[in-house]
Amino acid sequence: MSARVIGLTGPIGAGKSTVAAMLRELGAKVLDADAIVRDEQSRGTVGYSAIVQTFGTKVLGEDKEIDRRKLADEVFADPAKLQQLERIMHPRVVARILEARKMLKDRDVLVVEAIKLLESGLRNVCDETWIVVAPREESLRRLEARGLSRPEAEMRLRSQRSEEEFRAAADVVIENDADRDRTKDQVRDAWARTTAPGSSPAP
Repeated sequence: MSARVIGLTGPIGAGKSTVAAMLRELGAKVLDADAIVRDEQSRGTVGYSAIVQTFGTKVLGEDKEIDRRKLADEVFADPAKLQQLERIMHPRVVARILEARKMLKDRDVLVVEAIKLLESGLRNVCDETWIVVAPREESLRRLEARGLSRPEAEMRLRSQRSEEEFRAAADVVIENDADRDRTKDQVRDAWARTTAPGSSPAP
């Protein structure tokens, strides 16, 4: 089996990181696009300068680093501002993933966990698209556990594609409700199909 890249996405709160951790246990290399975004937004980078020029110093914390909570409050309430931020960050994330892909060896599987996989050019870097979904109330509960209020959590969900749109883009769908064992079984089955001898990337 040649090296391949799996794009892992889904609505916020669906549990992508949980599925990514399961794939790592099965032998995948995992890259978190959000971690790349944080790196590309750090003080002194081109991304940092572009964000401050676009949104002003109100998105900075006392340490003059970008305060991700302030930035989120700024962009998630305004689709046009969210698109501005995506235009700044997506090309930088795609470039980093392309570099990682060049380093893969035969039989390596790289999982790219990315909330904006479908909206950015990242999807075109991947051989397969795996979507993680969860019941809406379960997603909201998880977001509240991260410190978001219910209105904030609902706003984040509304700013994304619908679950139906995510499913329509999927080569693999993982249903991640509150049953961890059931989720793990789905991940193992999909991994076995992807890494089977003679398997080829999804069209």
